[in-house]
Amino acid sequence: MELLISNVKNFVYLFLWFFIGFLYFAFYLISVIFSVGVSFTVVGIPILAGVFRTIPFLLDLDRKAAEKYAYINIPTLKWDPQDKVTKEVSDKRNWLAVGIMIFPRFLLGFLTFITAFVCYLLPIAMILSPYMYRLFDMTIIMIVIDTLPRAIVACIAGIILLLLLPRLAEKIVKWAGSYTENILETIRSWR
Repeated sequence: MELLISNVKNFVYLFLWFFIGFLYFAFYLISVIFSVGVSFTVVGIPILAGVFRTIPFLLDLDRKAAEKYAYINIPTLKWDPQDKVTKEVSDKRNWLAVGIMIFPRFLLGFLTFITAFVCYLLPIAMILSPYMYRLFDMTIIMIVIDTLPRAIVACIAGIILLLLLPRLAEKIVKWAGSYTENILETIRSWR
């Protein structure tokens, strides 16, 4: 039972890591481009400062997820919410923090999404292939599953993969948690 709970937590954390990375990418890319684009008006700079004020909140969300799912204890990040707008916008540390949060997390988030799919959903689909091969056109790793013997072989392979791949997923979850810890330590060293 404990193994099942651990695997569910790993699966949830891999998908959560993908969604947080996508959130970083979508939110920061759109909001920074928009605020820099309208920075010639009176509105752009306060919007950019507001975007930079979200950094501690999103990093804390990432920290809490790593603590809960990857079992990594990460201290909170100290951030002064009372910084002046001009200081926030001109501080290169904020720009570097956004740069670290946007692109690497976005790309690594896609890798965790693929990992979650391959390590958990693919073996389950392979195990269920004797029941589904007549309902759906199934192709698993470029092998067409169109007969019962192929479906049974896929089912056996799925059971073997379900026993082996969660260990790989656990290592990737630990790596993702340590990556989050490294991001927060890097940003903490700048403060």
